[in-house]
Amino acid sequence: MTSAQPLSEPTWQQTKSGMTQAAILDSAITCFYEFGYANTTTENIAKAAGVSRGAMLHHFPTRFDLIKAAVERLNQKRLDLYAEEEARVQQGAEHTRIEEGIDTYWRQLNTPEFVVFYELKVAARTDPELAKILIPAVIEFKQNQLETTRKLFPDLVLSESWERTNHLSGFLLEAMATAKMIDGPEVPVDQMLDWLKRELRRSYQDVLNTVTRPDAGEK
Repeated sequence: MTSAQPLSEPTWQQTKSGMTQAAILDSAITCFYEFGYANTTTENIAKAAGVSRGAMLHHFPTRFDLIKAAVERLNQKRLDLYAEEEARVQQGAEHTRIEEGIDTYWRQLNTPEFVVFYELKVAARTDPELAKILIPAVIEFKQNQLETTRKLFPDLVLSESWERTNHLSGFLLEAMATAKMIDGPEVPVDQMLDWLKRELRRSYQDVLNTVTRPDAGEK
């Protein structure tokens, strides 16, 4: 039996190519936010990324390829932010910090990334090509987010109320965030956030003060 060969380090050209692709995809997300999905052209994206249209076509030969990769990057950025910020808030906690966790997720829903995500969902309703990309991407995102949530809140997962309250929090916060895009200050954000925190604390009484998080006390 031969030993496994060590993975080779990426070449400079591979690293440069990856950086260029990342710049293009980040520029696509930025353009979707600034101009709207329907008004964004490949020329807009190439200009924002600082590359020629030919160079962009080298990495993403079709608009479908570009949009698909941009959606995947958008989802990964949202997942990474969710995992990193929630883990930071809960670090060392004996029991999940419900109020701080809700505030953290609410801030994430008021970012350009969520605005773009929501706009893409709306646009996909009448754009079959976009729907072909977005529907499976949204399903995958939700599955990954659920798996991450279970790891972030190991004590709450044990509650009889877990499934219901997880749906409640997601639906309520995302609905408020989308309403806020249009209605602005008319949305009673503080009132609803306060209610949600009280409801979650009440619902999780079966575990909140009796089950200790495995990572309690860790720095």
